[in-house]
Parts: sequence; C-alpha cells; structure tokens
Amino acid sequence: MITLLLSTLLAVQGQATPGESRYAGIEPSLFTVEVHSGNPGAKSTLGSGYLVSTGGHVVTNYHVVGSYIEAPDRYSIRVRNGSGPHPARLRSFDLVNDLAVLEVSGIQAQPLVLSGGLPPLGADIFAFGNPQGLGLSLVNGVFNGLAEKGFIDRMLLSMPLNAGMSGGPILNEAREVVGTNVAIMRGSDALSFGVPVTKLRALLARPAVEVTEKALLEETRRQLRELEQATTAKLLDAFERSKKEEKVVIGGARSRRPPDLFQCWDHSQVHANEGVTESRHTCNLQFTPAIEQIGTVAWMHVGLQHLASKDSSYGFYAALGQRAKLWSDVEAVSATDEVRRSPVCVGARFRASGSVWKANTCVTGYVKHPGFADYELIAVSVSEPRSALLVQLQMSGFRQSSFEALARTVLEGIQPAVRP
Repeated sequence: MITLLLSTLLAVQGQATPGESRYAGIEPSLFTVEVHSGNPGAKSTLGSGYLVSTGGHVVTNYHVVGSYIEAPDRYSIRVRNGSGPHPARLRSFDLVNDLAVLEVSGIQAQPLVLSGGLPPLGADIFAFGNPQGLGLSLVNGVFNGLAEKGFIDRMLLSMPLNAGMSGGPILNEAREVVGTNVAIMRGSDALSFGVPVTKLRALLARPAVEVTEKALLEETRRQLRELEQATTAKLLDAFERSKKEEKVVIGGARSRRPPDLFQCWDHSQVHANEGVTESRHTCNLQFTPAIEQIGTVAWMHVGLQHLASKDSSYGFYAALGQRAKLWSDVEAVSATDEVRRSPVCVGARFRASGSVWKANTCVTGYVKHPGFADYELIAVSVSEPRSALLVQLQMSGFRQSSFEALARTVLEGIQPAVRP
C-alpha cells in the first residue's frame, strides 16, 4: 500500500499543472504589439497579438494599430516575443469587428490553430496578453455566449482582461483559438468581451491593402460607408417591427419601444421646489465600432424626458428650455481642428404626432470623411401649457439622409403628452 501511494505521489508530482500545460508550446506564438513614433524604447500604443500562419501573419485589434492606419508615414509597427523585436507590416484591417492582421518576417514559431466555431455555453476558456506591458499573462474564464445587444457580435466572457491584453488570443480547452480579446466593461471586475473567430476567418480571406496614407484612408471610408448603410437599414427595419410591440410609457407620454438592440434605462423624479414631475427613458445602441481620432461611429442615443407641472404653468417653458440646454452635448470646435468641422446649428418648428415641436439640430462634419457627421437633435413639444416632452437624438458617424430617416422614425413614433 505504501509503495502504491509513493508511486502515485511521484507520478502526480511529475505532471504539469493546467496553467503550465497552457503555456507549453504556445508562448513563442504570442506577441506584444507596439506602435512607435520614432523614440527608441518608447511606444505610442501597446497591445497583444498571436501568430496564425507560417507566413508570419499576426492578429491583433484594429484599435491597437489605429494610429498607424491613420498616419503610416508618421508611425511604425513592431512586435516582440521571447526571440526579440521584429518589424511588422500591416496586411489588412476590419474596423467594424476591431481586428487587424500584420505580416512579420523571420518568425520561428508554430501558428495557433483556429477553431471551427465558438465553444458551448459555460465552457472553460483562457486568454493570453501583455497587461500594461508588464509581461505575458494568462487569464482563465468562462464563455457565456454572444452579448444580446447591438449589431456587432461580441463574445461575453467572465474573465478579468486588462489594458494591454487587447488583440491576444482566447482559446478553448483544446488550445484552439475561439476569439480575440477586444474590450472590458468599465466598472466591472471580471466582465470582458471578445471577437468571435468567424470574424477573423473572414478578414484573413481578404486581399492585402496598399500601405499608403491615401489607400488606407480610402479603405477606411469604404468600410465606414458599408457600416453606415447596414446599420441604417437594420435600425429602420428594427424600428418598423417594434410598431407591433407595447408602447413605452414616459410620464404622460407614449413612445414606440426602441428595438432590443438598445440598452435602455428608466428614471423618475419629483422636483418639489419646482412643482415638476420628471420621467426619463434613455437608450443607447451597444457595441458600436470606433475609428481612430473620430471615436465611436454608427452609434445612436435616444433620450425621452417628460415633464409635467400640476400646480402652475408660470415659467414652465422657461425651465424646460434650460433643461434642454443642459442635455446638449455639442461642443465648439477649433478652426484648426483636423478631425471635425465647427458645428452648424439650425432651429425650427414643425408638427409631428399631433404636436407642435420646437427643435434645434446641430451637425458636426468629419474633415477626412466628407458627408459623414455627428448629429444632435433636441426637440420640445409646445402644444400643452403644463406638460411637455423633451426628445434628444444623438447619432455619430452617419450621413444626412440616414439621420433624417431615423429622426423621422423616432419622432413619428411618439404620442404627445396628455394634459396633467
């Protein structure tokens, strides 16, 4: 019996732990990805990446190398692993799914195997990356399926990814790549997101891009146009289908329910000093992509605020106007700004859904992407003396025709406030 126990103990001591086995053979295929502006030892951006082909193709996130895509003559890309630093060249990118593929010469490592699909719900997964540039790190977690909000597919992960791990691989128990690290949930200790491996397969099948500032700008514009067209069509279709659903109640007003693609919140408050009851319903489109310098595009926010005064109409609209100004997020733009043009704002009155509205619309155009802009519409119903609905519609990275179609859809879906 003692001999058997000693033999078992010695056998167990000779086995690698799960963590050790996950590192074994994979480490040479994992990289830190850096974007440099010229100073030795310093970097402008830091992320992670992993080898997927014998031809030296290294995967990372678009947002890791976005500054290079914006200005390839000003920056350079470098990857490094245990064998040292290696210069890298951009091959292709997908700003919608936040992926990029680099080409690196002289890599002596075994590529990671791409899985045929996603793991089952609740499956154990693990991810690699270089958090804060401190060193290669392994994080264990659980796959919870795809997030239910938004148009962009995102893996919902119970794992504590950290800054610098963006672009690292997410693997299943068979050590196959099932996704790529992409983002964390702010304020959460262990909620993170990944890009499904199917999106990477599609990018690897694309032809290589020409690496000049002009060609990369045109490719960015092409992807932005396709994204905007698809998002507008899906939103209009989703709003149309929501006509059949129960209305949203905001105080004394009613509105067409925003599609489930949005994350929505309710809030109600009584302002005793003003004698006003305030009800809010705000919705944001989730998981929208971002372009370097510009920020979030194909993004939409709908805010509805109903205000009612039961005691007096004196000063009601003056107070409402002040609240409308507080809601505005439009900011002045410097005349030398190379990203956005100065906002152009127009005021108007119109009739919709049986009410008269007073509205202000501001448009902030993009310098490098003509025809695209940020929009903000703030409209106040003015048909009732002691009750009004304040509507805020914000959209980023859309063209005017899309903004007008979506704004009309939102406003026509509102039933006017009733007299309190």
